[in-house]
Amino acid sequence: MIRRIATAAAVSFALASIAAPAMAETEFRTAEPQAFSSQELQQYGLDAATTERAIDLQSQGYEIRVLSDEEAANYQAGITDNQWLLLGILAGVIIIAVAL
Repeated sequence: MIRRIATAAAVSFALASIAAPAMAETEFRTAEPQAFSSQELQQYGLDAATTERAIDLQSQGYEIRVLSDEEAANYQAGITDNQWLLLGILAGVIIIAVAL
């Protein structure tokens, strides 16, 4: 029993070491947040409904930042789909190891 738990722990540490570098791949700086008018947001390519939603969020205290295409492609907010998959596999391995 202890051997199985040790094996499950070793597998979990191995998977965690694979998932950790994905979160720290890229760091970048963006411009300071600023208040945008609806006209400025539409100049950036937002449609009227999205502009209205952005202005509403801005009035609630949210910050709006402009990202370059490269920054937007590299931006990760929270856990990626691959990391959720790895966590699910890890949970399955641990459940199976404990059940045996």
